[in-house]
Amino acid sequence: MRVRFWGVRGSLPTPATGEDVASRLVEALLHLGQNPSALDLRDQAAVSQWVKNLPTNLVALSGGNTPCVEMRTQNGDLFIIDFGSGVRALGNSLMDGPFGRGEGRAHLFLSHFHWDHIQGWPFFRPAYVAGNQFDLYARHENVEHHLKKQQEAPFFPPAAWDEMRADVRYHTLPATPITLCDGAVRVSSIELNHPLDAYAFRFEADGQSFVYASDGAFPAPDSPQAQPFIDFFRDTDLLVFDAQFTLQESLQKPEWGHSSSVTGVELARRAGAKRLALFHHDPNAGESHLTGLLDAAQNHALNSPLPGQTEVLLAREDLEIELGG
Repeated sequence: MRVRFWGVRGSLPTPATGEDVASRLVEALLHLGQNPSALDLRDQAAVSQWVKNLPTNLVALSGGNTPCVEMRTQNGDLFIIDFGSGVRALGNSLMDGPFGRGEGRAHLFLSHFHWDHIQGWPFFRPAYVAGNQFDLYARHENVEHHLKKQQEAPFFPPAAWDEMRADVRYHTLPATPITLCDGAVRVSSIELNHPLDAYAFRFEADGQSFVYASDGAFPAPDSPQAQPFIDFFRDTDLLVFDAQFTLQESLQKPEWGHSSSVTGVELARRAGAKRLALFHHDPNAGESHLTGLLDAAQNHALNSPLPGQTEVLLAREDLEIELGG
């Protein structure tokens, strides 16, 4: 099972700022300062190679697209979770293969209808290619109706929806788990505390599991109310978790339906999750702020008295994780 992030921001797309770029430049120069004799700054080829060899966290930005995550099984079955603005880039990449020829097939999962999770759908190019097949799953009803509303006049040209010529089949998920791909993939869901209902999904395939839990506020991790979520996250190889708020913000705004990196660490450790990816970044959070949140979460995990270990990472666009690898 392989997971790739195409959009990691919450609420609205957020372009990088000059401050974001400058913060990365400072970190790279500090890295150079540890061994300044290792680089001849007059040699352009050497400088370019040095930059390529820098750790990803020193050069990569988290990205500004709203939520979209890709999962592929070892058999090549494609799953797409949420259709934020990140789904546009994913769709463009798919056009070079079977989807560009009208021979593609994918399973789509929608956590909820808030605009940051559906705004990329009108720009998903494979949906405009006849012959492509999509099975779209959600716990909500009337998915087609709600998706279509955002493409009606005056927001889009009147014919925009009708030009999406791919075959899209809509499925209302039951509360109980389902199996797909001839039984090779098991999918379960759980309701999250978020305005107008959002749902987390757990995917199990190839002997691994992946949980997508964006847009949710959670009970105190040591409370009985948290146990259903801990059980849902149990022993997962990767937990993608809404960490938009600081812990203080999440306590002050429980009705907003978002959580924190500290809560994520506490739930992940109790569940025995192997990796925790902090996700749904606040649009006001610059790169330095996100780095600080990651450092705090990693330190919290390191100093936790709870048994086991959980690797904590920051979800970034283009980050690809091979589970079990």
